[in-house]
Amino acid sequence: MTAIAERLDEAMRRLPPAKASSVEKLVNDVLAVVEDASSPDEERAARIRAHQEHWRKMDLLASELDWSDFERPPQLEEEIREDW
Repeated sequence: MTAIAERLDEAMRRLPPAKASSVEKLVNDVLAVVEDASSPDEERAARIRAHQEHWRKMDLLASELDWSDFERPPQLEEEIREDW
């Protein structure tokens, strides 16, 4: 066991169960980040490309809108807003 693992193990034994559970969740989150960072480059590149493609599609959808049918919702009696 490494020094960090030993310190963590010792600290976890002293913590109340609720706090130990919170620390365990944090450690699991950190490990997930580390595992993701060490995944094969091809897999990461594919995820990045998929993400970029998604946003490219979203940009195209937004550019196709002409906003001509956009209407402001009616103003409530107690609402104060500027004119458009």
